[in-house]
This record gives sequence, C-alpha cells and structure tokens, in this order.
Amino acid sequence: MENKIEYKILDDKITIYFYGELSCSNAAKYRSLLDSILDKSGGTVYFDFLHTSFIDSSGIGLVLGRYNQLNNEKRKLVLANLSKTSYKVFELSGMFDLMEYVEGVKE
Repeated sequence: MENKIEYKILDDKITIYFYGELSCSNAAKYRSLLDSILDKSGGTVYFDFLHTSFIDSSGIGLVLGRYNQLNNEKRKLVLANLSKTSYKVFELSGMFDLMEYVEGVKE
C-alpha cells in the first residue's frame, strides 16, 4: 500500500486519512503537508487511521505535535479507526488522556 495522506473538508471539520505506514521515513514530509492542510479550516480535525498499516514512535510524535499545535489554536484533534495494535500503543503512551478516540468518522 502506498504511503500517502488524503483529506476532506466538510463545513468546519477536516478529516485526514493516513494510508500505509506512519513512520520515521515519512513523518517529516507529513508534518509539512499537515501544516498546510490544517490552515485550510479552523475547526475540529479528525485523524482517520483505517488504512494505516503501521505507526512507530515518529508517527506518535507527529500526532502529538499536531495535537499541541491545534490545542494552542483552541481546536480539537480526534483520533479514529486505529488497529488493535496501534490503539494499544496510543493507550500506553497516554494519548487518550489528551485526545478523544472514536471508532468511525461521520462524513
């Protein structure tokens, strides 16, 4: 599966879809891309990991960095559709104390 990001903006909500791996090999590129996407709307941001096969510590750091950015802007980041393994990694790293998790994103 190709590593890529796609997004949809609906009203004041951005849903960002991650495909493939979210790892050290693409975290820096994704950081720049996410910065430009997040500037397109001022509302809630959903990170949808339904099509994500692997997330390493760089991926966790990328998510945490976007959380901090959005939190400073008084915006909300919601995580969705993590695999069982990725869910456990996010849970153990305390991410759910900061961010909401949902099983699906309504279009």
